[in-house]
Amino acid sequence: MRYSDEQYNKVQEKENLIDKYEDKLGTYLMQLTGREMTIAQNSEVSKFLHTLSDFERLGDHASNISKVANELYEKKTSFSKEGMYELGVLESAVSEIIDLTVNAFIEDDQETAYRVEPLRELIGILCDELKLRHIKRLQHGKCELKQGFAFNDLLANLERIGAHCSNVAVAMIELGYSEFDIHGYVKSVRERKNSDYAVYFEEYEEKYDINGYKKAKK
Repeated sequence: MRYSDEQYNKVQEKENLIDKYEDKLGTYLMQLTGREMTIAQNSEVSKFLHTLSDFERLGDHASNISKVANELYEKKTSFSKEGMYELGVLESAVSEIIDLTVNAFIEDDQETAYRVEPLRELIGILCDELKLRHIKRLQHGKCELKQGFAFNDLLANLERIGAHCSNVAVAMIELGYSEFDIHGYVKSVRERKNSDYAVYFEEYEEKYDINGYKKAKK
């Protein structure tokens, strides 16, 4: 794991800036709701209001991850090579879900938004599997307890990032239905789960295979 005080400070600065932006944007958007707007404008304001806090939370989790990295660096602690490999795979999946979410949001792209939830589901599965594998390493003396706490903190924050990305995508998809028709949204997801959803999930499952390290050692 590479650590840099400069990068750590940048993350904290950006997280503080994100908090300020959220406060100002939230106030501005609430003021807009009291004004007469076109249907398109009202839809945009609704999208921003429903996703603002989730974007802010991404900054919180990034800050938390940087603090774990700082703690590991100061204590001169590192994970096993196997643990580092698994974390690397998970981090790549999380990076992709962030890219998907941001691109879907900026481009107002519903098709890209539909790709977020399958990846979020896989990220949750990966986190659960990584926890189990880390426990086994602790039991076999390959890792120490102090590493275990840091490892679990990283998993918790990475999983929450995926969840907030999913919230943004869901809000976008819901807005595709009049008056936030949640039943229409659920029906749409079920239909997708029988077709595109399964295809996307299998694609991500193959792409983010955490067994690569063990295969390489054979």
